[in-house]
Parts: sequence; C-alpha cells; structure tokens
Amino acid sequence: MKAINFLVITVAIFLLCACQHRETTRLSDMAFAEGDLVFRRGNGVKSRAVLHADSSGVYSHSGMIVLHDSAFMVVHITPGERAQGDTADVIKMETPQQFFASQRAKHGAVYRLKNDSLNISKKAAQEILRLWKKSITFDHDYNLDDSTQMYCTELIYYAYSLAGKDITDGKRSKMNAPMYSGTYIFPSDIYKNSNLILINKF
Repeated sequence: MKAINFLVITVAIFLLCACQHRETTRLSDMAFAEGDLVFRRGNGVKSRAVLHADSSGVYSHSGMIVLHDSAFMVVHITPGERAQGDTADVIKMETPQQFFASQRAKHGAVYRLKNDSLNISKKAAQEILRLWKKSITFDHDYNLDDSTQMYCTELIYYAYSLAGKDITDGKRSKMNAPMYSGTYIFPSDIYKNSNLILINKF
C-alpha cells in the first residue's frame, strides 16, 4: 500500500511540474508593455459559441496588460469565472500565467499599438485600471450603448476610447440570431486592426 501511495504522489508531482513548465514555456518569450492586448482561444462551450458567431476569428476572449504593484497583470471580464464569494461576474485582474493557463487557453496572442508616440496604450491601461477599481460587472445583454456593464472586447474598446483611440478602427459585427440580434465587437474586430502589431503567439 505504501508503495502505491508513493507512486501516486510521485506521478502527481511530476504532472504538476510538467504543467508548470508548460505554462512557463508558453509565456517565456513574451515581453509585455502597458496597454498590450491579449487574446486567447478557449477550450469550452463559451469559446466555441464566440467562434461560431465570429466565423472569421481565431480567438474567443480578450484582456489588457496593466502594470500593477510593479508587475504586469491582465485585466479582463468574462462570465463564469467568479472568485469565491462573488455573486456576479465582475471585472478581474490576474497574472498572464493565469489568463493563458492551459485549462483556459488552447492558443494565445499579444498585440500592441504601433507608432504609439502619444503613449495612448499606457493611458488606456490607466483607464482600464480605473474601471477595475469600480468593480464593473459583465454585460450579459452585450449592449454597446450601456457602459455601466461591459463584455470583454467592449471593455478594451471603451478604455482605449477614453485614451483617445478607436482600437476597432470603426469595425463592428452584426448578428441576427434568436437570442442575440444587433451590433457587437468581436475579438477579430480588434486584433485585425492594421494599427496593431503581433508581438507573440502560441
């Protein structure tokens, strides 16, 4: 019995180390800057639903890099990832390792605004930090006309617009489905902007 327990513990430690190594490796070449935009393609139903709607897209979720307490973090908002004790889907801040963790991301990418002599990206990061401090909640109605609640790409768009930049370059996507009919901002409406440059991906 002791031998079996030892074997189980050894295998568990090996798998944990392997997962940690994989998470570190996929981010090892990523040099972040304030205002960078991060995108991931998830593994679950939510991701498949977004990609079904955004038929030309390859990523299903987005966030923004901020500098908080001398560390690069990701601010984003998504349904179904509530912290313990939360009763609503609230804007959150976490490490890039958590955002790009393998159980959440099959693929990921980092994009940056080109020719940013006016430090618009840094201003956008400061704006999204302000929104994080307000603890805004997720917009389950996906209403672009209501900035009291937001969904992931709307959050990025809004923060950059407050900094003086339309990060979508005016691009919108229309849907006409039974539950969702209207105008939306999909991830591809942002990362396909020619004003952005791909920094890294996995």
